[in-house]
Amino acid sequence: MRLLLASALLLTACAPAPQVEAPSTRATISMDRNSWGHLVSRWTIDAAGNGRYTVAEPDGWQPKQWVTRGFSAGPAGFAEIRKLLALGEAHAGRELECGPRITDQYYGTARWDGASLTYDMGCQAPATEEVLKGITAAERRVAAWAAGQPILETQKVESQ
Repeated sequence: MRLLLASALLLTACAPAPQVEAPSTRATISMDRNSWGHLVSRWTIDAAGNGRYTVAEPDGWQPKQWVTRGFSAGPAGFAEIRKLLALGEAHAGRELECGPRITDQYYGTARWDGASLTYDMGCQAPATEEVLKGITAAERRVAAWAAGQPILETQKVESQ
């Protein structure tokens, strides 16, 4: 009986593990930024670091067109964005504490493969401060990667 049990355990230990795709290899992060009910920018990045960044031009206040540029930041770039947004991702699906609020600030939604977090840059709660810093840093980083890259698409802005 012991021999049979030992043989079964040995066979189980030697069996190949099922291949499951790690979440980080199929992950996508995206974010939009709005002001006064109008989109200002939108971006997405996949686990390989390939992304698209769309921004209103000449600016978010009087946009004439949406300009989309592609970028490639590599897997390290994706990891950097994931790290910048880690506190936000931990709060995904829940409402951020806002406290006193400054009006007229950017707001939007960050998304991670089905999970999302709505944010308002005007929130002044100390518990939310680090989440908002990460969102700002991620937006700036993606914008920097896309700056000067070839335009993939332009679209005229309908009157807002």
